[in-house]
Amino acid sequence: MKSNLIGNNEKSVIPCFLKGFTLIELLVVLIIIGILSFLAIPSFVRTRERALDKEAKVTLKLIQAAEKIYRVKIGVYYPPSGTVDLNALNENLTLSVASEAWDFNITSIGAPVTDFNATANRTARTGWERVWWINASLADPQCISTCSGTCVSNICPP
Repeated sequence: MKSNLIGNNEKSVIPCFLKGFTLIELLVVLIIIGILSFLAIPSFVRTRERALDKEAKVTLKLIQAAEKIYRVKIGVYYPPSGTVDLNALNENLTLSVASEAWDFNITSIGAPVTDFNATANRTARTGWERVWWINASLADPQCISTCSGTCVSNICPP
């Protein structure tokens, strides 16, 4: 009958279920996990930034469409004068825009109001600022970036 023990002589008999990982094996696994994490994290950050940019661009296109509908109904662009924030924008253009990542606002241009600038502004802790903007005549939102700290040279996506 075969025993469930490891070893050739009686002094070195160890049950199979007591054999575990060695410290070297554990360290090798941890190093491999660390290397894979190091390679994957920048990819996740870039993907998150692209998604946030897409959110800003889509919301600005929505605001542009709502502005055009408002102009057809009222005759001028919203707001009648000055700059308004997201709450006034949602209320008067009948939108439900909400974002924790971006600060949206809209500024009227001209008297009477003949154009508008809608902006999405995002400032990072590292000192860079990214602004997407659109007006009545632009087909797609444009990006403006500034850097006042340690950041890459061009933070606007291609």
